[in-house]
Amino acid sequence: MHAPRRRGAIGALPLPARKGGAMDEQATRTDGGMQSATTGDLGFELLLRYLGSHFGLDFKQYKPNYLKRRIGVRMRATGCGDYLQYRQYVRQHPEEYGRLINDLTINVTEFFRDPDVYEALRSRVIPEIIDYKKKIGSYNLRAWSAGCATGEEPYSLSILFLEATAGRNAQAPWMLRITATDLDDKALKAAKEGFYESVKLLPGIDLRRYFYQDGNGYRVKEEVKKPVRFLLLDLMHKPPLRHLDLILCRNVLIYFEREKQAKILDIFSHCLREGGFLVLGKSETIVGPEGSSFKPYRRMERIYVRT
Repeated sequence: MHAPRRRGAIGALPLPARKGGAMDEQATRTDGGMQSATTGDLGFELLLRYLGSHFGLDFKQYKPNYLKRRIGVRMRATGCGDYLQYRQYVRQHPEEYGRLINDLTINVTEFFRDPDVYEALRSRVIPEIIDYKKKIGSYNLRAWSAGCATGEEPYSLSILFLEATAGRNAQAPWMLRITATDLDDKALKAAKEGFYESVKLLPGIDLRRYFYQDGNGYRVKEEVKKPVRFLLLDLMHKPPLRHLDLILCRNVLIYFEREKQAKILDIFSHCLREGGFLVLGKSETIVGPEGSSFKPYRRMERIYVRT
């Protein structure tokens, strides 16, 4: 049965539906009879299809064995004996989805996560923003890191803008402001501290310019921290941000049901200026006619431009 595609949704594309489209909790038939699949495999697939259709998460980013291990942890924690029982548990306890996502995405925050995305920002997006600003005679650069966790994302963005406004662009009076928001006050506290045990940078960026060594780790220099303002914010509430040049909201929308994803998309549309950029996570995309405020700019990197 094909999962319904809701209008204006942000998220992963629906998981593939079974051929025949008439069966849900039983194996489908092919020309040769019943498909060969164990009950466990079938239950696993049905669970993924349910999570994909209701919450918009694309599980293609995860290896099956990894998924089974992490889901198994949550099944044991909830006392579920198989995947179908766990699917029913999630139906009855929607908050369990957030716990599952926490288990799936744990320890993945880092500087310049997905380097190809940041390379696209460095080589295409930020230069285009700067050229536009110079053309209109405005030197205020404004960005929002939505779901900033412990700060690696907004600091990565700050470094890229600092790199871009150096050299031939250094004569202009650039004013950079990055608003970084999250719901986790403990994560925000760590972000404000700006201390990290390890740092990975893009090629060509000098670690010593932006960090100094502090014991067994690295601390962000004031030049990087100064443009970043950290705020506790629920994404469902419209922030007092307007005419932004860039929004990064990566691997955050997968936490939300599709109706809420559409509301967040509308908020982003109001916060961005025309021609501003929105960057989503690798497993997220914009679909549906209500997403017409955005058009793809770099499909592979999930970068969109507001029309």
